[in-house]
Amino acid sequence: MLKGVLGRTEGFIINLLSQGVELTENFILAYGISALIVASLARGFMLFWIAPDEVVTISYVLFYSETVFHVIGIIIVSTVFILLANSLVFLLFHWVGERLISERRKMTKTWRFLNWAFDRNGKFSIIIFRLTPMIGGDWVAIFSGITEMKFKSFLFYSFIGILLHEAMLGFGAYYGLEKGLLYEMEIPFLQFLVDWIEMVLA
Repeated sequence: MLKGVLGRTEGFIINLLSQGVELTENFILAYGISALIVASLARGFMLFWIAPDEVVTISYVLFYSETVFHVIGIIIVSTVFILLANSLVFLLFHWVGERLISERRKMTKTWRFLNWAFDRNGKFSIIIFRLTPMIGGDWVAIFSGITEMKFKSFLFYSFIGILLHEAMLGFGAYYGLEKGLLYEMEIPFLQFLVDWIEMVLA
C-alpha cells in the first residue's frame, strides 16, 4: 500500500514538473529575448524571488539556444541588463549612504568592515559575492552603494563577476545538459539528477 502511495505521489510530482517545464518552454518561445531582458532587469533590481537567475539563464539555454553563439548571446543580454538595474540600486544606496547614515554610525565595526571589504578590497569582494549561488550577488549593490566605493569600480568588477556567473550557468547548461556531457559521467548523484531531469523533460 505504501509503495502504491509513493508511486502515485512520484507520478503526480513528475506530472506537475513536466507541466511546469512545458509552460516555461512555451513562455520562452512565445516572448523570446524580451522576456529575458525583463527577467534580467528584475534580477538586477533584486527581485530574485520573481526571476531567479539560475532558473532563467538555464531555461533560456535549454529551450532557446541551438548553437554556442545563442548561449553567448543569452549570457551577454543577461549580464548587461542585470548590471544596468543593479547599477541603479547602487546609485540609490550611494545616495542613502551619503545623506542618511550618520558619521557616528560610520565609526562602528560593522561599517568599517563593509568599507574595508567593498571600498578597499572591492574587486575581490564583488567578484566572490557575484559568484555565490542564489542570493550572494543580490546584496553587492547595497553593500557597495552605502560604502565609499567608486561607481566606476563597482561597474567594472560587477561586470566581470556577473559575466563569469552567467557564463558558468549558460555554458554549464549547454555542455552539461543540452550536449549531454553529464550523461557520460558515472557519478551516482549526477546520474540521479540527470535521470530526474530526463523524466521531467520526457
